[in-house]
Amino acid sequence: MIKSLKPFIVVLFLIIATILASCNNNDDDSNSGCENTVCTEEFRTIIVTIKDQSQNSVVLDSFKVINIENGDDMTVLLSSSELEMAQQSGQYPLLNDSSLEINQERKVQFKGFINNQEVINSTYTVSTNCCHINLVSGVLDLTL
Repeated sequence: MIKSLKPFIVVLFLIIATILASCNNNDDDSNSGCENTVCTEEFRTIIVTIKDQSQNSVVLDSFKVINIENGDDMTVLLSSSELEMAQQSGQYPLLNDSSLEINQERKVQFKGFINNQEVINSTYTVSTNCCHINLVSGVLDLTL
Protein backbone atom coordinates (compact mmCIF):
# COMPACT_ATOMS: atom_id res chain seq x y z
CA MET A 1 0.00 0.00 0.00
CA ILE A 2 2.86 2.44 0.82
CA LYS A 3 4.44 1.59 -2.52
CA SER A 4 1.25 2.69 -4.34
CA LEU A 5 1.12 5.99 -2.39
CA LYS A 6 4.67 6.98 -3.34
CA PRO A 7 3.84 8.10 -6.94
CA PHE A 8 0.78 9.97 -5.64
CA ILE A 9 2.84 11.83 -3.02
CA VAL A 10 5.50 12.75 -5.57
CA VAL A 11 2.87 14.11 -7.99
CA LEU A 12 1.12 15.99 -5.19
CA PHE A 13 4.43 17.48 -4.08
CA LEU A 14 5.21 18.62 -7.64
CA ILE A 15 1.77 20.23 -8.01
CA ILE A 16 2.13 22.11 -4.72
CA ALA A 17 5.67 23.21 -5.58
CA THR A 18 4.50 24.49 -8.97
CA ILE A 19 1.64 26.46 -7.42
CA LEU A 20 3.91 28.02 -4.79
CA ALA A 21 6.55 28.92 -7.38
CA SER A 22 3.98 30.67 -9.58
CA CYS A 23 2.56 32.78 -6.77
CA ASN A 24 3.17 36.47 -7.34
CA ASN A 25 2.77 39.33 -4.91
CA ASN A 26 0.94 41.62 -7.33
CA ASP A 27 0.09 44.79 -5.47
CA ASP A 28 -0.63 46.83 -8.63
CA ASP A 29 2.30 49.09 -7.85
CA SER A 30 3.93 50.55 -10.98
CA ASN A 31 7.31 49.59 -9.48
CA SER A 32 6.38 45.96 -9.00
CA GLY A 33 8.77 43.65 -10.74
CA CYS A 34 11.54 46.25 -10.74
CA GLU A 35 13.10 45.62 -7.36
CA ASN A 36 15.57 43.03 -8.71
CA THR A 37 16.17 44.75 -12.06
CA VAL A 38 19.73 45.78 -12.83
CA CYS A 39 19.84 48.98 -14.89
CA THR A 40 22.67 50.63 -16.75
CA GLU A 41 23.96 53.89 -15.28
CA GLU A 42 23.34 55.83 -18.48
CA PHE A 43 20.74 58.62 -18.53
CA ARG A 44 18.70 58.41 -21.74
CA THR A 45 17.12 61.24 -23.66
CA ILE A 46 14.98 60.81 -26.77
CA ILE A 47 16.11 63.40 -29.33
CA VAL A 48 14.11 65.00 -32.15
CA THR A 49 16.34 66.11 -35.05
CA ILE A 50 15.02 68.87 -37.30
CA LYS A 51 16.62 69.69 -40.65
CA ASP A 52 15.54 71.85 -43.57
CA GLN A 53 15.22 70.63 -47.16
CA SER A 54 18.98 71.17 -47.66
CA GLN A 55 19.77 69.06 -44.57
CA ASN A 56 20.84 72.11 -42.52
CA SER A 57 20.00 72.17 -38.82
CA VAL A 58 16.86 74.13 -38.02
CA VAL A 59 17.26 76.75 -35.29
CA LEU A 60 14.09 76.89 -33.21
CA ASP A 61 13.56 79.88 -30.94
CA SER A 62 11.69 77.59 -28.56
CA PHE A 63 9.98 74.22 -28.36
CA LYS A 64 7.32 72.56 -26.21
CA VAL A 65 6.46 68.96 -25.37
CA ILE A 66 2.83 68.58 -24.32
CA ASN A 67 1.11 65.58 -22.72
CA ILE A 68 -1.79 65.02 -25.14
CA GLU A 69 -4.01 63.40 -22.49
CA ASN A 70 -4.06 66.29 -20.02
CA GLY A 71 -2.29 69.23 -21.70
CA ASP A 72 0.56 69.29 -19.16
CA ASP A 73 3.83 70.86 -20.31
CA MET A 74 6.52 68.14 -20.19
CA THR A 75 9.27 70.13 -21.90
CA VAL A 76 12.77 69.22 -20.79
CA LEU A 77 14.26 72.43 -19.42
CA LEU A 78 17.55 73.47 -20.98
CA SER A 79 20.10 75.99 -19.80
CA SER A 80 20.95 78.77 -22.26
CA SER A 81 24.13 76.93 -23.29
CA GLU A 82 22.24 73.64 -23.74
CA LEU A 83 19.62 75.43 -25.87
CA GLU A 84 22.40 76.97 -27.97
CA MET A 85 23.93 73.51 -28.55
CA ALA A 86 20.49 72.12 -29.47
CA GLN A 87 19.97 74.96 -31.95
CA GLN A 88 23.40 74.48 -33.54
CA SER A 89 22.82 70.75 -34.01
CA GLY A 90 19.08 70.90 -34.71
CA GLN A 91 18.64 68.24 -32.01
CA TYR A 92 16.02 68.92 -29.36
CA PRO A 93 15.10 66.75 -26.36
CA LEU A 94 11.69 65.12 -26.52
CA LEU A 95 11.76 63.44 -23.09
CA ASN A 96 14.33 61.81 -20.83
CA ASP A 97 14.53 59.16 -18.13
CA SER A 98 13.21 61.57 -15.49
CA SER A 99 10.19 62.67 -17.54
CA LEU A 100 7.92 59.73 -16.62
CA GLU A 101 7.40 57.43 -13.68
CA ILE A 102 8.44 53.77 -13.98
CA ASN A 103 6.26 51.59 -16.24
CA GLN A 104 4.28 54.45 -17.78
CA GLU A 105 3.22 55.26 -21.34
CA ARG A 106 2.31 58.71 -22.68
CA LYS A 107 1.30 60.29 -25.95
CA VAL A 108 3.09 63.60 -26.36
CA GLN A 109 3.24 66.33 -28.94
CA PHE A 110 6.46 68.12 -29.89
CA LYS A 111 5.97 71.70 -31.11
CA GLY A 112 8.74 73.90 -32.49
CA PHE A 113 8.56 77.69 -32.82
CA ILE A 114 10.38 80.35 -34.85
CA ASN A 115 9.41 84.01 -34.26
CA ASN A 116 6.54 82.82 -32.01
CA GLN A 117 5.04 80.90 -34.95
CA GLU A 118 4.60 77.13 -34.75
CA VAL A 119 6.66 75.69 -37.59
CA ILE A 120 6.72 72.00 -36.72
CA ASN A 121 4.44 69.64 -34.84
CA SER A 122 4.84 65.90 -34.36
CA THR A 123 3.16 63.28 -32.14
CA TYR A 124 4.98 60.52 -30.24
CA THR A 125 4.19 57.67 -27.90
CA VAL A 126 6.84 57.06 -25.27
CA SER A 127 7.05 54.54 -22.47
CA THR A 128 9.28 53.66 -19.57
CA ASN A 129 10.28 50.32 -18.17
CA CYS A 130 12.08 49.72 -14.90
CA CYS A 131 15.18 51.51 -16.19
CA HIS A 132 14.78 53.79 -19.18
CA ILE A 133 12.51 55.74 -21.47
CA ASN A 134 11.73 54.25 -24.90
CA LEU A 135 10.18 55.50 -28.12
CA VAL A 136 7.07 53.47 -28.98
CA SER A 137 5.99 55.42 -32.06
CA GLY A 138 6.79 58.60 -33.94
CA VAL A 139 9.41 59.89 -36.36
CA LEU A 140 12.49 61.45 -34.73
CA ASP A 141 14.12 62.84 -37.90
CA LEU A 142 11.91 65.67 -39.12
CA THR A 143 12.26 67.90 -42.20
CA LEU A 144 10.93 71.44 -42.19
